[in-house]
Amino acid sequence: MGGRLAMVSLGVVVLVAGVLAALMSVQLSDSGQRQAEQVTRSVAETLAHEPEVAALVGTRDSDALQPMVEAILADADLSFVTIMTPDGIRLTHRNRDEIGEPYLGSRDEALAGQTFTEVYGGTLGPSVRTIAPIRRDGADDGEIVGLVSVGVTLTAVQADLAARVPLIVTAAAGIVGIGILGALYVRRSARRVTGSYTPSELARLVESYETVLHSLREGLVVTDHRGRIVLYNDEAADLLGLPPAAQGQVSLDPRAIDMDAALADAIATGRRMVEETVVTGDRVLLVNQEEARDLSGRRAPERGRVMTLRDRSELQALLGELEGVRTLSDTLRSQTHEHGNRLHALLALLELGRVDDARRLIVASTEERQDLADRLVADSDAAVVVALLLGKLDEAAERGVALELHVDEPTPALPLAPGEAVTVVGNLVDNALDAASTGAEPRWVRASLTRRGPDVAIEVSDSGAGFDPNLADPFAFGASTKPAAVPGGRGVGLALVRDIVAAHGGTLRVTADPTTIRVVLPAPVEAVPA
Repeated sequence: MGGRLAMVSLGVVVLVAGVLAALMSVQLSDSGQRQAEQVTRSVAETLAHEPEVAALVGTRDSDALQPMVEAILADADLSFVTIMTPDGIRLTHRNRDEIGEPYLGSRDEALAGQTFTEVYGGTLGPSVRTIAPIRRDGADDGEIVGLVSVGVTLTAVQADLAARVPLIVTAAAGIVGIGILGALYVRRSARRVTGSYTPSELARLVESYETVLHSLREGLVVTDHRGRIVLYNDEAADLLGLPPAAQGQVSLDPRAIDMDAALADAIATGRRMVEETVVTGDRVLLVNQEEARDLSGRRAPERGRVMTLRDRSELQALLGELEGVRTLSDTLRSQTHEHGNRLHALLALLELGRVDDARRLIVASTEERQDLADRLVADSDAAVVVALLLGKLDEAAERGVALELHVDEPTPALPLAPGEAVTVVGNLVDNALDAASTGAEPRWVRASLTRRGPDVAIEVSDSGAGFDPNLADPFAFGASTKPAAVPGGRGVGLALVRDIVAAHGGTLRVTADPTTIRVVLPAPVEAVPA
């Protein structure tokens, strides 16, 4: 590609140099002929106005005129000076043998009193000649007594031009030399940009690039060094609400587009983003943004940034439902196991006749759950969360962890769908139970569901060792310190909590000593008191 561009560039320069050389030659030739016209006219008019010449012509004195003409030829750059009678008989000539012979050329205008110039082929060959009338005594209005013709042969004009040919050749060679340097620069520049690709390979590459760009089911946004969007594909247009993607580059200010302000600011500033979750409208996007790279793979921030966007809304919903089902199934399993243990204990006490002990066991089992059980019956809006917390009591007991619950009366309604509520509350409590069960005695978990003005707060604390300091983001997908064989040890639960909270405009905060996760969810707009 670079070689072809260089050859084309060099060819154009050579062509231009040739054209310029031709134009200069034509111009110099024309200039030489005009100069010859001016010289011949000047000499002819000077001789025509000389009284001595007029007198000698009147007497037809060739012997006196010829030496005078030869002296002029010796001093001036002229080919001939011919003085003749009105009827065209030469009185002087460069070749003395031609004296007395008829003049070859036009005389009518001169005989009419006009000085004129023409190109004519005479005895010395084609020449530029000026013919002027000679009047008696050299006066301007006297009788015409003769004619004078002063000329320069075209051969002499061309010989004069030949002396200027080296200048033309040098100029043309200089232009070609500059063209060669330019061609080498074009070749290097093209190689730097296109590498070793040929034009046909580049054409196929562009076609493939366009095909892949518009077929990707992942959003792609390219920005320049100023933070303006210069390229995006169809999926990015759909995810960000951009105009339909068009072929070629555009120039859009992300802050002037109706999109999430934080995302627009990230695009405009070009900050690095790695697997960041951004909520825009009803979509949850996973965003990555990196500096552009050159053909050698090195970072090239001056070329802009590249952002990829993945729509995780459907995946998040499916994972949330799956995580909710898992949480509920674990809860039901724990309840089944715990109730089985208590029934066995009651049966043994009754068989032993220890009715009072059996009664005390039943009262102790129901008292700690009675308040939540009453709410489960009375408050249908929070039934899912209450049922989940009741199940977690049994699971905690099974794992040797004391679970303390605090739920405001009446139970605050979470601004979440039932499946989302199970995912958020269930995962927060499950992670706290996992951490406490592996920690030192006493093992405990405290969970609360309270109101904070129009908002609802979920707070879960545990006696565990806290998050692994080696985890850069404990809420990222895949971030987990649990062994792979441990159920739930997939690094999904807390990531789902983060996405659901972000999608509903809530906040999530983690503090230590003891490890506490606090979630605050804003109430729906219609639920906010006027």
